[in-house]
Amino acid sequence: MIASGNISANVGVYLRLSRDDGDKAESDSIRNQRELVTDFISKNKGMRVIGEYVDDGYSGTNFNRPGFIRMVNDARMKKINCIVVKDLSRLGRNYIDTGRYIEKIFPTLGIRLIAVNDNYDSFDQRSDENQIFVPFKNLINDAYCRDISMKIRSHLDVKRKNGQFIGSFALYGYAKDPDDKNHLIIDEYAAEVVEMIFNLSLSGYGTAKIAEKLNELGIQPPYDYKRKCGLNFDSGFKSKDNVKWCPESVNRVLKNEMYTGKMIQGKTRKINYKVPKSVPVDKGSWICVVGTHDAIIPKEKFDTVQMILSRDTRTSPAKDRVYPLCGYIKCASCGQNMIRRDVKRGNNSYSYYHCSTYKRGGGCSSHCINCGKVERAVLDAIRNQAVLLDKIERITELADAQPKEQIVLKTIDRQLEKLIQDIEYYGRLKAKLYKDLVDGVVEKADYLDLNDRFEQSRKNEESAYNSLLEKKKQIESGEICLQPWVEKLKQYRDISELSRAAVVSLVDKVTVSDSKGFDIVFMFDDEMKDLMKYIDSGDRTGEEE
Repeated sequence: MIASGNISANVGVYLRLSRDDGDKAESDSIRNQRELVTDFISKNKGMRVIGEYVDDGYSGTNFNRPGFIRMVNDARMKKINCIVVKDLSRLGRNYIDTGRYIEKIFPTLGIRLIAVNDNYDSFDQRSDENQIFVPFKNLINDAYCRDISMKIRSHLDVKRKNGQFIGSFALYGYAKDPDDKNHLIIDEYAAEVVEMIFNLSLSGYGTAKIAEKLNELGIQPPYDYKRKCGLNFDSGFKSKDNVKWCPESVNRVLKNEMYTGKMIQGKTRKINYKVPKSVPVDKGSWICVVGTHDAIIPKEKFDTVQMILSRDTRTSPAKDRVYPLCGYIKCASCGQNMIRRDVKRGNNSYSYYHCSTYKRGGGCSSHCINCGKVERAVLDAIRNQAVLLDKIERITELADAQPKEQIVLKTIDRQLEKLIQDIEYYGRLKAKLYKDLVDGVVEKADYLDLNDRFEQSRKNEESAYNSLLEKKKQIESGEICLQPWVEKLKQYRDISELSRAAVVSLVDKVTVSDSKGFDIVFMFDDEMKDLMKYIDSGDRTGEEE
């Protein structure tokens, strides 16, 4: 209860409002709080307002608020000896910390606390009512804040699942739609920079070289660009002297799948409503929605860049780009990358690849092979693959009579039929084996051993069947584009020099077994085999007999 009669005090008026706490904007507005507190003070002639401390937009769940900190500092300096608030929830909604200020810190500083609407006065010694009332009131304020936090989190999750963007600032390359703040539209200038970054990566530039290139061109990094656009943008990735592109900022662009038109949110989550710190969320729990905004980078190009980033590639200090086969040439024995070395002997220079495990003393052999030899072999292999294009194109011309997808689907159907036969075969073996056990033909130990083998074989066939069936569904739904590699191969039909772009587009890996032997594996090998099987099967509707 507030003590009756005039109160003589040097007053600090504290006002706070936060939508995050569920404060009602109208009734709890700063203006309404000020009017209510001013009216109370006007009725107590001995009260003198020394200062007004306002925290507009600050949560009551913690006390790291500029206005509150300034008020406490003034209290420590004895500038004020009384604090007046509208109610205890304005002071704070954290049960523990609010109680600590009311019961320990303010009394130690000789501060009188008055909460007008709660009819609370810390100097009222006439009853024990406040000793019971205040802790419960603070607990209710805390629980209310927790409830509001849960409702807000749930509401935001619903928005995320609906593909609505809820971030404060759009991803570099995009802007918020003026007509719908939850929708992203392309920022043409920044999008061109994003495309340039991806194209440079595909051309063989590493992240450090891309950053150098962007800085040479005078292109502002994301932080400065957004500030220049008038956004009050802040980023945890910015250091005090970070005014240029760096390898890390380039890498973040290259790895962000949102550039493919896929909305990805919920990567981090606050520990709880009292702790502002956010922690990473497991990737499987991210909220992803496809097709929410226009793509800057096609999915195929994005996936190719991710594959490049996953390979161990390094750029020679004297070069802007990596060598064509860097990260693609592997040791057949240990599977590790082959390292390129350039040596000089007299006036001659030699370049060769050798096993990185051998170089580190890991026990493998050198598998040394001449760079020019293997690069020429890859170039010839690409040309040889291009020779098959005419036959492939004759197949694709059948699309007027038969969709392209049907070519591979028929091959898949034959494979599925074979797998079903194998699954049924192992099922019959298990049934016969059980009958032999019952008839005493086989011992129990032999039965258990054979039964486990048959069951494992059956499971392997079922797994292969399910994988192939899923592939068929993806083809039928259009999720898998069957023959983009045909168009890629066409681009390099007349290739005269091996380029990084050609390797990235067509080659999966080159495995070296010794100085003479190596195998070249193309990314489209499986598709090529499917088409060849289709050709050889004679099951080609519309083809001349």
